[in-house]
Amino acid sequence: MPEKKISDLFRIRNRFLRSAHLERDFQDPTAFAGYVVTDFARSCLGRVAYGLKPRSGQRAWRMTGDYGSGKSSFALLLAHLFAGYSTSLPSEIRGAVDFHRVGVPHPNFLPVLVTCSRQALGTSILKSLHSALIQAYGRGVKSKLAIEVQHLIETKREPTEDQVFELILDINGQIISDSNGKGLLLILDELGKFLEFAALHPERQDVFLLQRLAEAASRSGDEPLFVVCLLHQGFNAYADRLNQPAQREWEKIAGRFEEIVFNQPVEQVANLIASAINVSTQEIPRAQIHDLDRAMARTIELGWFGSAPTKNLLNCAPQLYPLHPTVLPVLIRTFRRFGQNERSLFSFLLSNEPFGLQAFSERRVHKEERYCLHNFYDYVRTNFGHRLVVQSYRSHWNLIDSVVESFTTEDELQAKVLKTVGILNLLNDGDLLPTQESIVCAIAGVEVAEQKQVRAALDRLHKEKRILYDRGRARGLCLWPHTSVDLEKAYDDASRAIDTPQRVAGLIKDSLESRPIVARRHYIETGNLRHWDVRYCAVIELVGLLEQNTTESDGVILVPLCETQAERAAALEIAKRPQFRERRTWLAAVSRVPCASLGPSLMQPQGDYPWN
Repeated sequence: MPEKKISDLFRIRNRFLRSAHLERDFQDPTAFAGYVVTDFARSCLGRVAYGLKPRSGQRAWRMTGDYGSGKSSFALLLAHLFAGYSTSLPSEIRGAVDFHRVGVPHPNFLPVLVTCSRQALGTSILKSLHSALIQAYGRGVKSKLAIEVQHLIETKREPTEDQVFELILDINGQIISDSNGKGLLLILDELGKFLEFAALHPERQDVFLLQRLAEAASRSGDEPLFVVCLLHQGFNAYADRLNQPAQREWEKIAGRFEEIVFNQPVEQVANLIASAINVSTQEIPRAQIHDLDRAMARTIELGWFGSAPTKNLLNCAPQLYPLHPTVLPVLIRTFRRFGQNERSLFSFLLSNEPFGLQAFSERRVHKEERYCLHNFYDYVRTNFGHRLVVQSYRSHWNLIDSVVESFTTEDELQAKVLKTVGILNLLNDGDLLPTQESIVCAIAGVEVAEQKQVRAALDRLHKEKRILYDRGRARGLCLWPHTSVDLEKAYDDASRAIDTPQRVAGLIKDSLESRPIVARRHYIETGNLRHWDVRYCAVIELVGLLEQNTTESDGVILVPLCETQAERAAALEIAKRPQFRERRTWLAAVSRVPCASLGPSLMQPQGDYPWN
């Protein structure tokens, strides 16, 4: 009988093999097979559920989390629980929220699931509203509001903010009065795509529909309306190209929503991994289970798991087989920084990517091999190398990769040591230091002889071959001798200490080329020398400069540095004012596109020319 492979011990659940999609998966009865409700997810559900209390003001939420962190799956669960579909859920997650403990009856809301795109928010909401009404009333029933929604969708003119807002409130009231639900649950997934659209078209004011919805939800009282937004960054990240008044308005809109930062703790990510690979721990040799338990205890002692509950991690160690415990915090941070969080994590665990867990698991069970940090280095090099090369200015990847690849040795242990140090140098995190103890823990088992071999390899690489450098207790071992500066951390520290300038015009206007412009043709034809001053200014300074008449030149060319389309429109309006036309020798040069987008070198004059 052939010896078992590691992969034979896995019982992989299909739900981890794809990302969630709200509209598609809400109708899929198998979407929650194998879903793990972590303590973090349970606490988030509980926070939202408190909005079910009578006259609660906590009914507008925004969930912020990186790509692939599980927000859409969480929102899908929230939609099922609030729609009263808990009986269709797997038994282990039906009680994810204890509504009795919250002090409210089981909810019965009509979910309106919207996946935003780069278009007007009202259009996306109307399409999902129409689908929800058909679901609630059936295709044969054409209520007045459903007909109105369909009319707005089909009309060539885009619906106004007022039309969409009033329609949502009217539908919410009708759903309640017709006993088709206790209200609407409006979930806006991928909201960042809409915010990108809104930032490109600030004159449309679409973003204020969000503010009105949040305020209406918070004050919905006995006719509850829930609004839940999912996005990858804060509002300010999408508004960085807007002017300061617009940015402040966006900040106020964000403040209308209660925020949930969706970031799973490390021990709960460990539970997700254990659930995904679903190892049959009874078939793991007892010696290897003992080895994993000891390695987990040593990793906890190193402080690599921070304040995570020790007991939970120790119990989880065999379920992570064949992953060595030191790999867990490293791969989580690597995917958060360079990948797409849990999406990249499950791709590493379950796909057939080179040097991933599935490729490693083709090995035999009884060879007592574990997936260690040096294996993960090979995975990162193969699957993330192209991204890391671009970001090498902040990750030192080119240097790390060249040192590891150029080192020729027949000693496999020395190669493992270099790769282990290399992956830790890539992260450069102060609590995951490549010290001698951590390297020994990451490579050697519990045998004293094996640990001595790793220490000896470290000593040779440091003292004899001089390829490892000890940077002290604060930095640990390193693959380069010089002291490096973490530019990204330094930039973040500086940004926190000093307000980042939000306006470009004030910073660059005095540095732009402002030599006078000579009317060459006029000089050639008449022999008279005429020249015009060039003055760069912010749009808000344009009117003030018009009131000044202090110039020794024959004329002035004013160049307003427009940073948004709204500012460009304002500059053109000022250029059309009578007081500007009265100055026959003054010219306004307004860029075709905002200067923040293309820079002053690409600006082309456009505007009113006050002389013939």
